[in-house]
Parts: sequence; C-alpha cells; structure tokens
Amino acid sequence: MISTNKNLKYSLRRMWNNRLSTAINLFGLTIGIGAFLVLYVYTNNEKSFDKHFPDAENIYRVTSMPLGIDDDRWARSLGMVHDVAVTIPDVEKATWFSHAPNATISINNKQFEQGDVMSVDKEFTDIFNVETIVGNLSEISNPNTCFISEGFAQKYFKNENPIGKSINIDALQYVRNLGAYEIRGIVKNTHPKSHFNYEILLSQKGGLAERYESMPTRKVQWVYNYFLLKKDANPNAIAQALHKQFMASSLPTIQGPTDYQFDLTPISDIHLHSSDKFELKESNSKINIGFLGGVSLVILLISLFNFTNLSIAKLLKRSDEFNIRRSIGANKPQLILQIINEVAITCILSILMSLMFIELIPPLINQLFDIQFRIYYDEPIIYICLISIIIGTTLLAFLFALFFLNQKNTKFKVGSSTMRPLLIGQVTIVIILVASTLLVNKQIQFILNSPLGYDKEQVVVLEIKDFSKDPNAFANRLKQESCVASVGFTRQYFGYPTQSFGLAGLGLDGYAEFVFANYDYLKTMKIPFVENWINKPDEPVTGMVINKHLYNRLIERHGSLDAIEQYQSQQTLEEGQTSVNFIGVVDDFNYSSAHEIIGDYAFWLNESDNQIARFTHIRLNPGNIHQELDRIESIWDEYYEGELFNYFFLDDKVAAQYKSEALLSRILITFSILGILIAVIGISALSLFISQLKTKEIGIRKVNGAKTSEVLLMLNKGFVKWVMIAFIIATPLSYFVMNKWLENFAYKTTLSWWIFAIAGAFALGIALLTVSWQSWKSANRNPVEALRYE
Repeated sequence: MISTNKNLKYSLRRMWNNRLSTAINLFGLTIGIGAFLVLYVYTNNEKSFDKHFPDAENIYRVTSMPLGIDDDRWARSLGMVHDVAVTIPDVEKATWFSHAPNATISINNKQFEQGDVMSVDKEFTDIFNVETIVGNLSEISNPNTCFISEGFAQKYFKNENPIGKSINIDALQYVRNLGAYEIRGIVKNTHPKSHFNYEILLSQKGGLAERYESMPTRKVQWVYNYFLLKKDANPNAIAQALHKQFMASSLPTIQGPTDYQFDLTPISDIHLHSSDKFELKESNSKINIGFLGGVSLVILLISLFNFTNLSIAKLLKRSDEFNIRRSIGANKPQLILQIINEVAITCILSILMSLMFIELIPPLINQLFDIQFRIYYDEPIIYICLISIIIGTTLLAFLFALFFLNQKNTKFKVGSSTMRPLLIGQVTIVIILVASTLLVNKQIQFILNSPLGYDKEQVVVLEIKDFSKDPNAFANRLKQESCVASVGFTRQYFGYPTQSFGLAGLGLDGYAEFVFANYDYLKTMKIPFVENWINKPDEPVTGMVINKHLYNRLIERHGSLDAIEQYQSQQTLEEGQTSVNFIGVVDDFNYSSAHEIIGDYAFWLNESDNQIARFTHIRLNPGNIHQELDRIESIWDEYYEGELFNYFFLDDKVAAQYKSEALLSRILITFSILGILIAVIGISALSLFISQLKTKEIGIRKVNGAKTSEVLLMLNKGFVKWVMIAFIIATPLSYFVMNKWLENFAYKTTLSWWIFAIAGAFALGIALLTVSWQSWKSANRNPVEALRYE
C-alpha cells in the first residue's frame, strides 16, 4: 500500500511539473471523450426508443393497407382491427386512438392551436403506463372528460388548480365543435424516448362516440391500433387471423379495396425502422443513426490515437530517467505501474472533465442540432462505456510500456515504429470525415436545388378548418390584392400523405397517389401541362389530371386516349364508382422527397367540394413579406372571424423532409472540426518528438552549410509520405461508406473525384502547416546550441 501511494504521489508530482504536456494531453482526450459521449448518448437514445414501456417486447402496432401498395403504408389502420382483437386469444389487450398533430382548442373563450391531442381509451393508459399526478385514469371512460399533461397544466393554468375546469375542442382533425371536455386529472409528461407525445388525452365517449362507433364498419384509416400480446404469441399468426376476419366480414363488399394486408410492427422498431405515413412523431432514418454511431467511434479513435502518441512521446523522452532508475534498483513492474498510474489518472480526469462539459452544453447542442439531447444516468450502458475507455487506454499503456522497457536500442526507432502507424490512422480518419462532410453537403444541395416540377418559393399555405363558408369568396378577395399572384386549393400540400386508388379499372397493376384540388392550384404551383383537354378553365372544372408517368403507362397499355375510355366503358362499376374523366396531363414532379422515385400520380379536380380548400395555397408577388402576411391576415379575419390564422411557407415544409440529412451535415461539420483539432495536436506531438530526436542531425547539417529550406524539406518529406499512405487507405473506405449512404436516396448526386482530392489536400495542408511550424523552429535554432544540447 505504501509503495502504491508513493507511486501515485510521484505520478501526480510529475504531471504537475510537466503542466503544459499534461494540459495538452488532457485537452485532446477530454474533447475526444466529450464528443464521443455526445454522439454516443444521442445515438443510444435514438435506438432505445419505447423500450422503457413495461412489456415493450410484446407491444405491436397494427397496420392495414390495401393489398399491393407496400410503398404507401400508413401508421393508421382500419377500425375493424380493434373489434377483431377481442376474438384473438393471444391478444392480451388492444387499444385504438386518434392523434391530432394540430387541433384548435379554447380555454376561457380564448382560442389556441394545440398539438398532440389524443382521444384514448382505458387500455391505452394501461399498455403505455400513463402515470397520473392528480386524478383517476378510469374516468377517461366517461363522456367528454380529459386529462392534461403537467407541461400543459403549467403552460395554461400556471398555479391554478385545473381540475373541474373545461377545455373546448373547436377542431380536431376533420371534426369540429366537439364541445367542452372537463379536466379530470393531470398526467406526467410523455417520456422523451416515446414515438408519440400527448398533451391532452380526450375520452372517446361523448363528442367522439358516434365516430368511434362507425369505425369498424368503414374502410377509413383514422385510428391507430396497438396490441399487447401474450408472451410467445406469434405476430404473423395474429396478422393472418385479422385478414381472415376481414375477408369473412361485410367489408370486402363495401366500396373501395376488396382485400387488405395486415402487419404487426414491434413498438421498438417504429422510431428507427418505420417510414409509414402519418407517423405519430418524426422518426429517424436507421442509416443516419448508424452513420452517427460510426462518427462517434471515429472521434473516439482519433482521440485515443492522439493520446497514445502523446504518451509515447513522453515515455521516450523519459528513457534516460528509466535507465537511471533501473540502475539504482527499480524493477520493471514498478516502472510499468508508474506509467499506468499516469495514464489512468489522465484518463479519469478527462472523463470527469468531459462529463462536466456535456452537462453544461445540452441547451447549445439542442439549439445547434435541433435535437433533444439528454443523458440518462440510470442506464448502465453509460458506465460500461466509460469503464471500457479507462480499461482500453490503460491496457494500451501497459502493452506499450512492456514493449518499450524490453527494448535495448535507440528510442527513435522504437518511437517511430509505433507512432507513425497511429499518425497514419489519425490522418486516415480525418480524410474520411472531411470527404463524408463534403458528400453529405453536396447531396443536400443536390436535392434542395434539383427541379421539383413545381415552384415552392413565395408560397404561403393557410390551413382552413371551417368548411361551412365558400372558400372561393375568400380566394377571390385575396386575388384583388396586388401582393397575391394566384390562389389554389388542395386537401394535401406537397409532402403531406396522399390517398391512393387502384388502377385495375384502367387495365394497370398497382395504385396511384392522388389529391383533391382545384384547377387554380396547378396554376399556383406552376405545374406545367403536357396535355390540356379542359375546354373552359374559367368555369368549375371536374375531372382527373394525371402525371406524365401514369399517362405513359396508360398509352403503352392501350395505345390512345380513346382506347383508354373504351376500356373503361367495358368495366363493371361497383356501387358509388364512376369512370375516370381525364382532362389533362402534367409533367412529372417530385411530390415526396428525393428518397422516393416518381410514380403514378393524379389530381382529382372537383371545385364543388369546399373541403378541397383545407390547405389554401397563396403565391405571393415579390415584396415585403411581413406586410403581405399582415394584409392576408386582415382579409382572413373578415371571412373567418374567430378562427386562428394558421399558416406556413411551403419551402419550409419541403426542406423539413430532409431534416435528418441537415442534422447529419451539421453534426459532421462540427465533429470533423473537433477531429481535425485533435489530429493537429497529435501531429504536433509527433513532429516535435521527431525534431527533438533529430536535433544533432539538424545541427550537423547546419554547420555543414545546409539551408533552412533544405532542413524543412528533410523533416517534412516523411510526413508527406505518411499522408499519402493515409489517403490511399482512406479513399476506398470513404467511397464504400458514402456510396452506402447514398443508397438511401432515389435521386442522388455523384461521388465526384474532387471530394477525395479536397479531403486529401486538406489533410496534407493541415499536416504540413503543423509540421512546418515545429520544423522551422528546429531549423532556425543555433547549430552550436543544438550540438551542445546533444
């Protein structure tokens, strides 16, 4: 124990006496571990979504989609799923609920827009372990009752007691004027790692009862269905049971698709694996999370390489000290223990400093990257990770100390043979990081600047919920304003989930996406016609406008428009069905993001339907945007008195489809800079070490007339060779990684040669600048002093 204490005190004293070296080592390792922890914690949080629920491994979401449209899955499903669940023995509990991402509510006659409003049943609160602060959750089964989150209570009621007060539900996703809901309790906020959020939980009884009662008999996907299965239940067998019950019911005879496919998705797979439409919460792409996880390990590797290089340099400088201590009786285990002590102390201090650092910066991280970063210290993976770093660095120190103390020849040979591969590894990683950053930004710019087939700029979209009034009167009033170029109506804006219709009646396989709109919408969005068969566009227009992709398929199948119409006339129509009246063809456009290819698409123009104005698109003329919005709002108040003025810009919605790529870009840029900073420290350490070891050689060359430039060339050429080796290693690796990432897009940029050239040149420039500074100081040193020093 006494010997251990003496070694520890000696190590601490040595670290204090070499404060600059210790500070540099601590700085590099702290940045590396801190950056690694930020990324690792974030990616681990993303991968552990929904695993906190009791029995999470047995909770599944049920999807039901018309047979044959796998690429157009909805997170919502048929209402019949809930009724059938009670007949399946392996289903322990079943819940169905609605979710409104944007509802309109009133409190004390003051109206608000409110997100995350759910209508739920008692089974929802059981399956998802909803916890109350005040109130009895069984009251959710009573008509027109509701529970609010603690965040909602604090926001709207502050220090008041909300129990017994009412919230008026003015509009809730296709439903209006549901009436007053009495607050019966307060529930804890939704767990951050859930794939849904709730601020208000409404009863399904009362105002919504009629809608829920009709769901099992309709082919409408308005509700979300979740099952809690019994242990060892087979999800596939349950999906087959649902299909069997569907086919045995009267639903196949109702207008619409005659067959559906049912699937059960584990709840833990939803956040990272599901890209279904109408997701309850924005999800993350699995490949991006995997990419970020790789970046976190890369940053840690750079810092560990750097730490090892610095430790080796310090160790080699102390070789004479070790020889003296050996001569006076110190044995090898004592020397190794001393080395390990210093490494372990530095590593532990770096971990503590990095933990303090990341505790202070979550607000900055959340603002910079637009994420919700939080460390959960109750999760053992954090401690396993930190302990692994300590053990790993200590083991590296032990192995090198053992190797070093067994050497009997020059320290330059020992140091170079170990430090050079580590330097090459660092530079390789830097090149991969820089190349990946360039490629991600190139792809984002490609998809944002690629022609979409429509003009997204200068378009403001108003969300209308009151369809009792004629939207044309509102549109005509807007058109009188000089700031308004045009106004169009649609039920879905670009990027919003569409509906679909089967193409069997047209002699084609599959389904086409379609939206309800008016003729002026096509004009407002500047979607060009390829064929226009509308005779009187100034009168109400009814019919279908299809995209060129679908038109080409129809012509390839039938040969002409007349043949298409003749084929339709020979088909037997079900009750409520009508033949399609084609009135035009528009050029192809990218309705969704560049992640998806352009497919069959159609606009169903029906200007007699007021609900097509749900999303009213207004193209503005260039001008003062704030004044234009103020003018539009004043007209809104005239026509929709008492309704909230809710708007967004279309280009923002389009850009939001690439949020995960933009996040990846910001993270790569930030952590590439950190990686480069750490690598600079490592390169500086190695260049200083080599220049010190070559002090005698430099002195002799200077005495014999060597110029400073010749000494610089001599010292730098080795680093150039190592950077070239790193470039050769990094290029195929980065090509493979980036090519794999690009597979996530249907439309993608090219992997240009200049990406790798710039990354290599950048790494070379960083290395030469760093090395040249140390080399210049060594080359300009008085050769007499250099020889005396040796």
